[in-house]
Amino acid sequence: MSLPKITAFIGENVSQKNKNEFSSIIKNVKKVKENEEPYGIFLVLDLYKNQMYFQLDKKLSQNSVHEYYYFGNNAAAAAQCYLTREVGSIKYLLSSVFGDLYQMLVKYDMEKSELASLLKSLEDKKFIYLGEKKGKGELNLSKFSIVEEGKVNEIKLDEKKNIDIDGKRCNPEAFVRLFIEDENKNNKFVLVVPKVILENEDEIVLSKHSDYLEIVKKINNLGVYDKEDDDKKEKKVCYICKKEKSDVSSEYTKNFDRTGINKIFTTTTVNSSQCFKKYKQANNYYICSECYQKLLSGEKTVSKEFKSRIAGEDVFIVPEALLEKFNYNALNILKEDVDLAFKSDDAKTWVETINMMQDVDNIGLYTISFVFYRTDGNSVTVLETIEDVPTLRFENVMEILADCTENLEPHIKKMSLGSIYGLVPVKVNKNKEQIDIGRVLSLYKAILSGEQVNADVLYSYGVEALEKGLKQLGKAKVDNYFNLGITRYLGYEDFFIKRIIFGYIVLLKTCQELNILDREVFEKCKEEGEILNEINTSSDKINSSIMQIEGFLDEQGFSNDAKALFYLGILVNRVAMAQIQKEHKTKPILKKIQFQGMNEKDSYRLYQDTIEKLRQYDKMTLFAEAVMNRFHYYFGALDKEWSLNDQANVFYIMAGYSYMVGNKSPDLSKEEIEAQNQTIEEENEDLE
Repeated sequence: MSLPKITAFIGENVSQKNKNEFSSIIKNVKKVKENEEPYGIFLVLDLYKNQMYFQLDKKLSQNSVHEYYYFGNNAAAAAQCYLTREVGSIKYLLSSVFGDLYQMLVKYDMEKSELASLLKSLEDKKFIYLGEKKGKGELNLSKFSIVEEGKVNEIKLDEKKNIDIDGKRCNPEAFVRLFIEDENKNNKFVLVVPKVILENEDEIVLSKHSDYLEIVKKINNLGVYDKEDDDKKEKKVCYICKKEKSDVSSEYTKNFDRTGINKIFTTTTVNSSQCFKKYKQANNYYICSECYQKLLSGEKTVSKEFKSRIAGEDVFIVPEALLEKFNYNALNILKEDVDLAFKSDDAKTWVETINMMQDVDNIGLYTISFVFYRTDGNSVTVLETIEDVPTLRFENVMEILADCTENLEPHIKKMSLGSIYGLVPVKVNKNKEQIDIGRVLSLYKAILSGEQVNADVLYSYGVEALEKGLKQLGKAKVDNYFNLGITRYLGYEDFFIKRIIFGYIVLLKTCQELNILDREVFEKCKEEGEILNEINTSSDKINSSIMQIEGFLDEQGFSNDAKALFYLGILVNRVAMAQIQKEHKTKPILKKIQFQGMNEKDSYRLYQDTIEKLRQYDKMTLFAEAVMNRFHYYFGALDKEWSLNDQANVFYIMAGYSYMVGNKSPDLSKEEIEAQNQTIEEENEDLE
């Protein structure tokens, strides 16, 4: 994957409404609420009246950002010379914009231009002070009409450029409303454009002035490549188009959006090259002006059309065709399908929907790349990249997830790629940043890219999720691990346990089916007739119940050690059901589970403690004895070689426990059945 090349290709091929030479740098304004109407206003520097004021323009349309050339705020430490601003950023117009604009005109040899002369005239009339260097210019706030008319005494900006009126802080919109009589709070002033009224009452909208547009082009390197002058200058090879040109430079990268996709893969160092002739091609992202403009346009499109959030983090989802001839305008369909796969909680529904859709021909000829990142508005940090995932691979993963989920019904209802985020415990810091999201993203990368997954790591994630989740459920208020969806299970901890355990069984099975698990965890099903030879109690009901459990274990391919612990988990659940009655909704037996890990001896001690509790609660029934029989049958001798690690032991104990959640044990008392039915009904009502 070469994201710069993909971004440039998108910029070249995606059509944009109102496309012109400035389209690549024009920004969109923040959207207002549905019940609000956006309006544009003028900041009027009126030489005829010798005062300044705000004036209502008109209701904004989609074309307004193009009409008034809205470029946002200048990046980083750059000169704040853009004239059209959002009202929330009006502080720049009230301070250094006009001075910075003049300094840029001087820098690019335009100090004798009509616009420069106009700015000097405004300074002579004491509307502005241009200053002698960047950041030193300012607007003469005493020229505002409300000061001259005595409505307020003083307007000034504090050290942080907040507006103070007569010693009181005033937000930008309230400041504007002092000039425009409009009491309708649903009318929002969004865009502000400087306008000059001359002594003869002629009006000049500064952002439309030809000199202003020319300086913007120079600042952003939007000039046309002069091919005739090419032979007179030194040439370098463009990183993107691989052509030798004289306008190739790494300086273009300074103008990229600090939070955009281009900034992720750029560098400004100019001291390395893999070529024999260093001047021919640098390894530091040299680009020509033409490709630079494509990158700007592509960056804008990617931010608008291919940006999403997955696992609580920002991500660029970028489709790429494997063939040269394709239409990037249709690729947002692919992005939306991928986005939906992570947001949907049901892989089966997604697969069925995709199979019915024929939006993109030859879907197998595309790949998807993911770039997970964070930004503070000033810089970008890449968290993870997942490159070149074939769409066929993506569909295959979803189909296997759907099949594995269906095979475990009714123990788990739905699962999709997005569900995996809800299985891995992710802690947040005091700023609500996810501090260990990397393991979720690494898991996604392994699944989608075909990298190996360690089964023991999944076991450890599973039991850690149980430990962290149950601790949170025991608190008065959930204060961390929000991705686990813990708040939905307040009062229903058993159903939380079941969702986590069976979610991981689906995940383990999916990884095994994808051939990325480091070893085979689930065995092939046994032949019919190989089970239940030792089960022959005096109760057909008990025999049927045990047969159903055995059938489940064989169908899922559990090993003998896993089966033994599974039966232990069933016994633990049986004690827990008795304790619901005895201990008034608490289950002390769960406190005996060491979620950090239990070896086989610890597991056997748990078995002994569980048997003691069964006797204590008078629950040593025929069913309990049958389960004990199966435990001993699979557990074997204590000194035998054990196949599972400590976390896997806990996992399979809780798997047996989870299996009985929502299922009726054949020896439940009438009171226990009533209590369980009530819990299930409440759970279905609250969690649906």
